[in-house]
Amino acid sequence: MNIVQASLKYKQVTLCVLAIVFLAGVYSLFNMPRREDPKITIRQGLVIAFYPGANSMQVEEQVTKKLEQYLFQYNEVKKEKTHSTTRDGAVVIYVELQDWVKNTDVFWSKLNHELNYARVVDLPAGVQGPIVNSDFGDTIAMLIGIESDSLDYSQLKQYLETIESGLRRIKSVSKIKRFGEQTEQITISTSSERMSQYGIKLPQVMQLLKSQNAIQATGDIKLKQSDVPLYTGGYYNTLDQISQQIVGTSTTGNIVRFGDLADVKRDFAEPAVVVTHNQHRTLMLSLELQEGNNVVKFGDAVNQELAELAAHLPSTIKISTIVNQPKLVKSSINDFIREFFLAIISVIIVTIVLLPFRVASVAAMAIPVTIAVTFGLMNIFGIELQQVSLAALIVVLGMVVDDAIVIADNYIELLDEGMDRWTAAWRSASDLMIPVLTATATIVSSFLPLVILSGSVGEFIFSLPVTVTIALISSFLVAMLLTPMLCYAFIKKGMKDHSAPASKQPAKKKRRSMLDLLQALYDVAIGWCMRHKIITISGSVLSVVAGFMLFGHLRQRFFPAAERNQFVIEYWMPTGARLEKHRRPCRKWRDWSKMTPG
Repeated sequence: MNIVQASLKYKQVTLCVLAIVFLAGVYSLFNMPRREDPKITIRQGLVIAFYPGANSMQVEEQVTKKLEQYLFQYNEVKKEKTHSTTRDGAVVIYVELQDWVKNTDVFWSKLNHELNYARVVDLPAGVQGPIVNSDFGDTIAMLIGIESDSLDYSQLKQYLETIESGLRRIKSVSKIKRFGEQTEQITISTSSERMSQYGIKLPQVMQLLKSQNAIQATGDIKLKQSDVPLYTGGYYNTLDQISQQIVGTSTTGNIVRFGDLADVKRDFAEPAVVVTHNQHRTLMLSLELQEGNNVVKFGDAVNQELAELAAHLPSTIKISTIVNQPKLVKSSINDFIREFFLAIISVIIVTIVLLPFRVASVAAMAIPVTIAVTFGLMNIFGIELQQVSLAALIVVLGMVVDDAIVIADNYIELLDEGMDRWTAAWRSASDLMIPVLTATATIVSSFLPLVILSGSVGEFIFSLPVTVTIALISSFLVAMLLTPMLCYAFIKKGMKDHSAPASKQPAKKKRRSMLDLLQALYDVAIGWCMRHKIITISGSVLSVVAGFMLFGHLRQRFFPAAERNQFVIEYWMPTGARLEKHRRPCRKWRDWSKMTPG
């Protein structure tokens, strides 16, 4: 007894297994990870170090060469692609990793640990860093902004921290970064006339303030088992404490406080970055998604949390979602899924129109089962639902129905030969197992070479051949196990009537179907081609030559460009230019964008 006979004999077991697999596929369709495009590993990073006061030659000899010595001892580093740029006071080393490095985070962590050791042992004193910057592959899933013109940056920061604490409760949130924060500082303004009036010198005041505001142990108590450090509580907590600090006595013997010498106030340092949204003062949070999660569900969880947090914020604060990748992914994936199911319906309609209804119905029932099995296996093998994997399913959709059509057609032919339904059912698949398997393996082998592509291109295209392979294998299994059972259950007789001898059957005028018309046209065309062999062969050769000639004129692109209703303008000014000079052209572009339609 072969596997086809066993599936027919124990049909309850077969149906239970297929039902479980079908439900697992439906569950996977709604819960498997989703993203817009396949994940690509970025294998580039920067190693940056600063050596203030040193010229480029000193930086090269004392810092750059030593850092390169550490880098080139790793096999993961592409020596021919790694290079450095050294200038006065700084060095930037561009590092590229080998294509076979999969988990880049492990390498960057190991490199960072090694460079920390180099900072202590090999690099001269005064070197700041080295710093490893490897965040180029991070993708912002959502960019949240809180905006208000009535609150200053310190107040906005407090509310931003509240929102950040709430968003960290979401399990699928990975990194959270802040943008637009302004540094607060204590500004002290005085003059030499005021200092000389009280006979106080500036170095004396500076030393006093530093020593008073230092947070360090001033002594310890020695016990039998340990030493307990002692700390003073004199460091400053308010502006008034700084103003009331005694800095000396005047020539008349009066106590001089710091507020007598200088004006003390809290304000913000000169900004290095200014963020606005719709011309309003704004601070932003960027959210990244943990690997393996559904970005659409991630967006729903974030929006729900923001709605709850907004209820506890002042009415003067507005929360805006500036970048919303979950919304874009949901739209694009839903469009793909809609097109995918339209393709399924189209295949079923074409099958029903061109084939006998009984054969078409069996083939049509096999399609959703095959697709469900495919989604389940994709989820098991970690293939995410994104544009490339869905495109692969659309490409292979016309192929997955072929196996079921061939098996059903063979079943009808066996019935026409006078074979009983049970034997015809298991033989319909058993007799064609090797040919169908060979055809499946042939198609799979034509896609599998794409798996060996390396680098970013290989990672981007990887899900295409894997999805095609999974779909075709699923189609083969469904054709071998389910289609014979469907044929046995729904097709009771063949196309010929064996109930009476052919001589006694009444003559009936056969109605010609569309399939008969197509067959007639094909017979005429193939007959003409056989009678005009030279013209047929010459036309075939010329079409191949013309195809090669026209191929060079086709525009080539690996995948269509991803178009969005966003763009970036970068404006560079001379180094050292004040921020206000940068903001003037930004205001002009902002005003121009308001006047531009759309």
